[in-house]
Amino acid sequence: MSDHLYMIFESMSHVLAAERAARKEGISCRMVPIPRNMSTDCGMCVSVKSEEGPAFLEIIEKKGLKPRKIEEHKGPEPGSRCYSS
Repeated sequence: MSDHLYMIFESMSHVLAAERAARKEGISCRMVPIPRNMSTDCGMCVSVKSEEGPAFLEIIEKKGLKPRKIEEHKGPEPGSRCYSS
């Protein structure tokens, strides 16, 4: 199992809306740059702890949002402040 998930969305506005909705419901997540090995786009995604992934998806689905792609990552967190709320 992965340590955290990168939720990649169609647009920056979807990234912002998803992060805001999840944090409002108590999900630990953080907006981070999309890792270069996952996309050549210059953009942001939402990083979520793996165990909170299903709850994150449930919350954003209610807002009409859906990630374009979900990437698993095992290893160090993508930043020391990644999951602070």
